[in-house]
Amino acid sequence: MTSDGAHPRARYPSDLSDEEWAIIEPIINELDPYKTGRKRESNLREILNAIFYLNKTGCPWRYLPKDFPSYHLVNYYYNKWTHSGLLEQINAALRARLRQKEDRNPDPSGAIIDSQSVKGTPESSIESGFDGGKLVKGRKRHIVVDTMGCLLVVYVHAANIFDGKAARDVLTRLFVILQSV
Repeated sequence: MTSDGAHPRARYPSDLSDEEWAIIEPIINELDPYKTGRKRESNLREILNAIFYLNKTGCPWRYLPKDFPSYHLVNYYYNKWTHSGLLEQINAALRARLRQKEDRNPDPSGAIIDSQSVKGTPESSIESGFDGGKLVKGRKRHIVVDTMGCLLVVYVHAANIFDGKAARDVLTRLFVILQSV
């Protein structure tokens, strides 16, 4: 961060632009307000940039470049936001804003579900299976999107779980998420 409070130009393609941060910052401040204790010293934009970098590159936490905050701090916020559902709430708020911008109802009334089987890695061997229809040993991912293509739910499981059974789990998660938002 520069001394005048401005953010330096993006270092990595995964970094948030000023326009993206202007949209996300008020959502984070509204959904996860910082009210107690000493003033927050962490730069949430840099923490999000680090999370996006890790997601895009797939590098291990300890290999996070040194120009990001400590990987311990980034991991703390990632776990906090994941367990509290903040990341899903941010996704829901962004989806609602996009839908309103397109003159649509902020809450989707229709959705599309699909799955894809992918080959596993040694790390995914704990929960993998064989999809007889696709002849793939590995995992299967289900997604649910609204009619504009905005993500609603992602569910990853062993590839040997029948789509009909997995769809029930995916739709249950969808209704839980939609009720909590």
